[in-house]
Formats: sequence, structure tokens, C-alpha cells
Amino acid sequence: MAIIVLMLMGGLGALLVGMRLLQEATEKLATGSLKKLFAKTANSSLAGVGIGTLSTMIMQSSGATTVMVVGFVNAGVMSLAQATSYIMGANIGTTITAQIVALGGLNSSSFPLTEIIIALTLIGTVMTMFFSKKHEKVGQAGDLIAGLGLLFLGLWVMTTYMGKMFDADESVKNLLTQTTNPFLLLFLGIALTTLAQSSSAITSVIIAMAMAGAIVGGSGNGVLYVILGSNIGSCSTALISAIGSTPNGKRAAIIHLLFNVFGTILFFILLISWPSFFEVTFQNWFPGHAATQIAMFHTFFNVICTILFVPFIKGFVWLSEKIIPVKKKTQGPQVDLLDERFLKNPGIALNQAIMYYHLMAKAALDDLNMAIDAFIAKDKNKQEAIDLMENRVLTMSKNLTSFIVRIASSGIGENGAMRISKMQFDIADIVRLTEVADNITGYTIHEVNEELVFSDIVFDQLRQMKALLNEQFANSDQIVDRPSLDSLAKTRKMEDEIDNLRTSMIGGHMDRLAKGECRPASSNVFINLVGNLERCGDHMNFISERACQELLDKNKNTKASN
Repeated sequence: MAIIVLMLMGGLGALLVGMRLLQEATEKLATGSLKKLFAKTANSSLAGVGIGTLSTMIMQSSGATTVMVVGFVNAGVMSLAQATSYIMGANIGTTITAQIVALGGLNSSSFPLTEIIIALTLIGTVMTMFFSKKHEKVGQAGDLIAGLGLLFLGLWVMTTYMGKMFDADESVKNLLTQTTNPFLLLFLGIALTTLAQSSSAITSVIIAMAMAGAIVGGSGNGVLYVILGSNIGSCSTALISAIGSTPNGKRAAIIHLLFNVFGTILFFILLISWPSFFEVTFQNWFPGHAATQIAMFHTFFNVICTILFVPFIKGFVWLSEKIIPVKKKTQGPQVDLLDERFLKNPGIALNQAIMYYHLMAKAALDDLNMAIDAFIAKDKNKQEAIDLMENRVLTMSKNLTSFIVRIASSGIGENGAMRISKMQFDIADIVRLTEVADNITGYTIHEVNEELVFSDIVFDQLRQMKALLNEQFANSDQIVDRPSLDSLAKTRKMEDEIDNLRTSMIGGHMDRLAKGECRPASSNVFINLVGNLERCGDHMNFISERACQELLDKNKNTKASN
């Protein structure tokens, strides 16, 4: 019996590792698709359900999808109504794991499906070992295949040794099959799933037991009560994740719980009222395949609940708002794009970091523009607002740096790691804009306190320099997402225009000094001011050059080979 228990532990471990490997591989392979799916905050409820279903089929965890949705709601980029439709779809998508596991129950002597899939473990491992460095996608496909093989290996070991355990000690089998109290079975499903943090894992173990000849709850509807309980238990992940989030983030988690609780109550009443439900339906439709019967009910339950509750999405939102009221109605939504919930999927986390980067960059440009306008208007009272904006950008840069470091350590792909590396340098260049804004504020104070006089042409040229910098910023802000040699050529041209304007401004100032049209006292402030602005153009050019480095190298190699 001790050996049987040890083998069961090993089988369960292999199943969980395989499930995790399969999940991580599908996420990495579908990172681009996942980002596009989550970016489509669909107004259509049915579209939201579809997106939630597809994304969860990829991540193979309704808890993971719901945690991501809580993060989007918390960040203010998804409404509660949209989140509700995603959550409903997630409950359908999570049943794919049980369907995969149930394939093991379709094994036959004429077609040994389980053995074939287990053999794929070696093929997948070889693919990962030999191709992961040079061909990242092939390596990830190898992880997927190896994960699937490990999952079936764990399932086979568990099924085999459960059968031996039941043969060696009938009391264990009797305990599982003779526990028929619906409330106890429901509670068992809730408790086990809450502990495991995965309804897929619990459903897989129940299916393994059924394949070994012991259906939990006996021959009636008993096993279905455990499945119902596992759906409620799966909400624990999102509820824990929602701690510390905004009211809307908490509401999204509550909606997930309400959806599963209401669905469970409806089906619980149905099963209590119709004791032969399982026998008449799924056992009759899929005779001799207990694993398929359980997996099909799991899917059926979530599909029917979604069909029933989709028309009542607004009702779920209303109820969640009653449960989690807003104390201050005037308080706007907290925009937190760097929510740690996104780290569960590095690809989506990187997408959020990029969005945050653009917000930070825009804030730095606003700070620079405010400082230039204050100098032209001789308004030193803007210093406080400029300082506040600078501090905001500095705080954002620290938050972003910390977040992308965590993304890099979470297993992002080679392209993602390269983007993160560039972003770290870009952040430093963006922060330089606020440092220049701070310098310009100092020049403004000198301008006002020392009553420095500048000719009208100086202010006209400053406005021209500001316009060029804003145009260059717009181009560099676009080029980091869509590198292009044409856009880089445009950036370089604007950089030359900024350099030429600086030379022209300083040359013109020197001419006016010689003619007595400008005062010598203003020279130091003016020359430093123009030099600072020209350096802003350099930093924007650095960002553009960095974004296009691979294209430049590729173009250089192509010319060399020709």
C-alpha cells in the first residue's frame, strides 16, 4: 500500500507538471493572439463570451483568465459589463482540460491513444533540447507536446495504481462510492478546489478515479455535485487576487463568484429533483466511458449557465455594485496598468508596460512644453506644476522599471526580452526631458528676477523649436511600436533641422549682441536654454535609432552580401 501511495503521488505530480507545462507553452505560443484577444474589449456580450472562451482555452484556467480580467477592470480599461461576458466565457473555456484528460478514457487495444501520447513526451523534450535557443517557437511547441505527454503519463499512473489500491483495500473504494450526501459532496468539491486553486486539477483527479473504477458519489448524480462545488471553489483565485484592488476590481471577482453560485444552485435543485438525471442523459449518451460522461457534464453545465445568464449581465453588474458600494462617487477610476495580476501572462504584462511607457513619455513631453511656454510667457509661477509633473514622471519611471524587470524574470520570450532591454534605455532618455524642463524653469526664474530682455525673434524661434521637438516626439513615440527605416529617416531629418535651428539661433544671438540689439547678461541663459532643447532632440533620436537597430543591421548585412 505504501508503494501504491508513493506512485499515486508521483502520478499526480506528473499530471500537474504536465498541465502546467502545457498551459505555459500554449500561452507563449499564443502570446500575440492573447494580446489581440484581450485588446478587443468587445461591446457585444456574445463576442465577450467568445473571447473569454478562447483565451481560457489557451491559458487552460478560468482562474487565470478571471485574474487577468480583474486586472483590466482595475486598470480602468475594461467595463464591468465587458468583464462579466469575459468571465462567463472563461467558465466554458476551462472545461477544455477535462476534455483532454477524458481522451485517456477512450483508449482501446486497436488504438492505444494513451500510450501514443505518452511517447510524445520524449519527442517534445528532444524538440525543446535542440531547438529552444535557435528556434524559439519550435522549442515552445516541444514544451507543449512534452506537457501533453506528461499529463497522460500522470493520468495513466494514477489510474493504474488507483485500480491496484481499490483491489488491495475495498474500504477506500467504498468510502468514495458510498458518500452520497449531495451537500457533503458539494462542500468537498468547493474545499478541494480552493486548496488546489484549480478546478481543472480536481476534475482531472475525479476523472482518473472514474477510469480506475471508482466514481465519487456512487452511481447516481453524486459525482456531479463535486463538479458543481469545484466551479465555486475556482472563484477563490480571483477573490484572493482582488484583495487590495479598486472597487471595480473587487466587483469583477464578485461577479465570477455570483455566476458560479447561481448556476450551481439551479443545477443543484435540478439534480436533487431528478435523481436519475446523470443516468438518463450522459451515461446513456456515452455508455461505457465514465471519463467522457463527467467531462461532458462539466462543459454542459458551464455552457447552459452562460446561455441562461448572458441576458442578465447588467443585473450581475448592479448586484456587484450593491455588494461593493463606492464610498466616494466623485472619485475617478484608478488607472493602474502595471497591476501585478498581468504578470501571470508575460506577453500581456509587456503590452501593459508598453501602454504605461507611452503615458509616461507623454507626461514628460507635457512637462517640457509647460516649461518652454512658461519661459516664453515669463511666468515663474508654473514652477510648482512643472515640479509636480517631473516627480510624476520619475515615479512612473521607477514603477515601470520595476515592473519590466519582473516581466523579464517571468519567462518572456527572446523578442519580449529584447523589447524590455530597449525600454530600459528609452526610460532613461524620456526622464532626461523632465530634467531639461527643470533646467528651463531655472532659466525662467533668472529671466524674471534679473529682468532679462529677449527680442521677439527669440521667442518665435523657441516656438519653432518646440514645434519641431513635438513633431520628433510623435515620430519616435510611434517608431518604438512600429520600427521603420522610413520613419527613422524622418527622425534623422528632424534631428538635423533641430541642430541647424540651434546653430542659427545662437548665430543670430551673437549677431544681435554685436549690433547692441541683445544684452550680454542674457547670453548665458539663452545659450544654455537652446543647448538643452537640442539635447532633447538627441534623446528622441536615440530612442528611434534603438528601435530600428535590427532593421539597420539587417539592411547592412543585405548590402554587404550583395
